Amino acid sequence: MEDIVSLEYDCFPPFVREAFMGCNSKDHLPRILEKYKQQMCTDKIDTWIKVVDKESGAVVAASNWKVYVNGTTDGGSEDEVPEWLEGEMREKSEELTRKMNEYRRRAMPGPFVHLHICFTNSDYRRRGAGGMMLKWGCDLADLLGLPGWIEASEEGNFVYKMFGFYDYEKIEGELGGTNMKRDARTAAFEGGKAKA
Repeated sequence: MEDIVSLEYDCFPPFVREAFMGCNSKDHLPRILEKYKQQMCTDKIDTWIKVVDKESGAVVAASNWKVYVNGTTDGGSEDEVPEWLEGEMREKSEELTRKMNEYRRRAMPGPFVHLHICFTNSDYRRRGAGGMMLKWGCDLADLLGLPGWIEASEEGNFVYKMFGFYDYEKIEGELGGTNMKRDARTAAFEGGKAKA
């Protein structure tokens, strides 16, 4: 998890680091690391996956998926402001988090699969790591027959469209980007034996 958190910090601009990770320097990474570790142990909807370069062993991409099999009654559906933020940064984070939660709650009232965080080392972009993570989550959504949801940056939008996500609504304000949905896809299960 240490490698994932460090990569996340490197992949996002300062505004995102501060507002959502609560980190304005690498000295603050232990806080978010402990928060993620706790969520992995206690949040039944929370799943992290990573992509590792076989040659170097380095984590080159990671994503956090939240799977709401029973809808938001599963708990953990709301993003939370890092508890250690204070002052103006806390106020900004609270406003952004409130808006994101409202958008999601309104658009996805029932069960769904949420790509909560997705990032790739800049040296590995456009080489398939993002696609590997998207395939994992979309295959899971299809297996469960659930729709998908992403708060997408402009940079990630085109990748998500390749996996069936579509622009649902523009994210207004400083954060920018697009909320994207993917409709539930189901396929019949085949097998079994004919009646004797």
